[in-house]
Amino acid sequence: MQTNSLTSDGVSCTIALVPGSGFKLAYLGPAAGSDKHQNVRPAVLPASPDHVPGPSLMAARGAGYAGAGLVDAICQPSGRRINLSPRHMTQVSETELVLHAGDETCGVEAETRLSLEYGVLKIRTIIRNAGGEVVDLHRCVAGLVPLPDWADDTVMTHGGWAREGHGSRRPLGAGRVQRVGRLGRSGFDGSPAVTICERAAGTDSGRVMALHLAWSGSHSISVERLPDGSGEICAEAQYEPGEIRLAPGEQLETPELIVVIGTSGFDELQARLHRLARRLSREVFRPVHFNTWEARYFDLNEDALVALAKGAAALGAERFVLDDGWFAGRRDDTTSLGDWEPDPDLFPHGLAPLAGRIRELGMSFGLWVEPEMVSRKSRLHEQHPDWVLGYPDPDAPTGRNQLVLDLSNRDVQDHLYARLSACLDAAPIEYLKWDCNREIYPDTVDGVARGTRHVIGVYSLMDRLRARYPQIEIESCASGGGRIDFGILPRVTRFWASDATDALDRIRIQRSLSAYIPMEMLGCHVGPAPNPITGRVFSIRFRALVAMFGHFGLELDPDKLSASDRTALAHAIQVHKRFRPWMHSGHVRAIPSADANLDITLIESADGNHALVRVLRTGMAPYSLHPNIAIPGLDHSASFAVAEVSFDGGTDTGLGIASAEGLAWTGLDMDPIKPNQGRLFYLRRITENA
Repeated sequence: MQTNSLTSDGVSCTIALVPGSGFKLAYLGPAAGSDKHQNVRPAVLPASPDHVPGPSLMAARGAGYAGAGLVDAICQPSGRRINLSPRHMTQVSETELVLHAGDETCGVEAETRLSLEYGVLKIRTIIRNAGGEVVDLHRCVAGLVPLPDWADDTVMTHGGWAREGHGSRRPLGAGRVQRVGRLGRSGFDGSPAVTICERAAGTDSGRVMALHLAWSGSHSISVERLPDGSGEICAEAQYEPGEIRLAPGEQLETPELIVVIGTSGFDELQARLHRLARRLSREVFRPVHFNTWEARYFDLNEDALVALAKGAAALGAERFVLDDGWFAGRRDDTTSLGDWEPDPDLFPHGLAPLAGRIRELGMSFGLWVEPEMVSRKSRLHEQHPDWVLGYPDPDAPTGRNQLVLDLSNRDVQDHLYARLSACLDAAPIEYLKWDCNREIYPDTVDGVARGTRHVIGVYSLMDRLRARYPQIEIESCASGGGRIDFGILPRVTRFWASDATDALDRIRIQRSLSAYIPMEMLGCHVGPAPNPITGRVFSIRFRALVAMFGHFGLELDPDKLSASDRTALAHAIQVHKRFRPWMHSGHVRAIPSADANLDITLIESADGNHALVRVLRTGMAPYSLHPNIAIPGLDHSASFAVAEVSFDGGTDTGLGIASAEGLAWTGLDMDPIKPNQGRLFYLRRITENA
């Protein structure tokens, strides 16, 4: 029996090649416990195969295994089914291992590559056609992970547009729990991800494991308890029939499956995922945003935008983002997508004069685009009707009155690259708000599926633009809430968390997303009141507090605010800027409360010298007397000067010195008392870390 191990950042992974059973995950967990491998030689079970197939990292169907298996494929024209057999393992380095399997009859070779870096396991599969027939690949799993014995519950999210971030935790019994996205884009129900945990797991205790498929297209991720009591977690991109056909010499490489484990509850998972996200994305300064959409919608002209910019600059905004409506003929959402040239009636000299005036006000300039989409009423569609997914169907279904361009087509990519480059060359644009306002359907051209290659084309277009304009920042904005995943993450620096800017809804949405995306990468904006989606009204201070820990922004018309609200918002922006230097690299965690109407969030600087505690009350307390709020998890050897942060431009209110142990045991009187109010507390370590 061959065994190989990987170790990184306190995590160890051991794989065993067991004759007759394949590649077994002998261990995945803390490095200190890696001497306690699981039993990889299970006994033959009654009424079961004699060779004990069981869960394997490259499991094959057709050998008595009840699970999904790694690959479903056939050779054409013979119709022979691919049947992979394990061969050997190659230890590439201390952090990388390759598992080899193949089908000698068909000439198909398979590799499952595992890498363990920074305590994060990454798995991907490569299928190579070394035979003489075409291989029709129906499905290929990125990663098969045997279900740990301690896995009792699954945790997933669900939701719809402007209703994202609802969580569900359910017992893992017999059968399959599956999340499937069939519409070509990771959507409002959350990233292609699942978390499993033991029954007692909570915020800071218990064994937990998170799995994320780094892919922005159709996907499936499932957790299944098999009839014999074993189980597997299966993550894969979803391929349409006939979509993946490998000619001799061709290969398919799947997206990566990211696996993160923790022994101390969900906070540990979150911290590991945040570290990974920060390594994958580019570190950038995050200016306070002002976005024009909910201030002006399609009612744009240069003078009105400059007036809007002056109001935004007076509040403290540092980046001005011109949203939808700036390009030729665009007066509503029925026309002109694809014609990426400034409207000559609105901007007779292009966008450069407007961008120049914005910069004179001390703000950088950003622009909304939706490159993947096209309106039927557009010059581009008139010239190239064959460039859209759904061609040649003249009645192909639209969403938001638009069709999807076929980015698997290199000519389409080249056209979009040229048009976007022309925009970026013509004006000092530092930021692109890259929207994708509908799912990718239908995903065919001339009846041939293109969905997978379309996603790869989106990645390619972004990569080309980033290579030519290395300082450009891109925000992933898929109607807000969509396409927030680890596939798009290396190409963007920001995600628009949701089109819902209602403060109460945003508490839930931001909490859900921050389970894996760092808060500073989430666009968190102060919206108007009444809120345009819910109609609810909240104070400007409450709205600002909800947005405080993320990438702060404004989604409103300053001229429609009262003088007192403008002052309060300006003070809130000053507070955000005051703490931003350490807040945007800090560790954020939720503090549980028995009061369901109390939301408590702590963000601690990377060096442990600073912390902010935000306390939001969303409903009445169950009792008239409000208990102290305990703040666990700080360095127990430290003491902190505690103050309530002022939002009126004055000095903070000092509350004295408190030890970390005292904060964890006794806590402080932090309750905002009334619903839809909040308080912010600053904790400064007295003896700072070296």
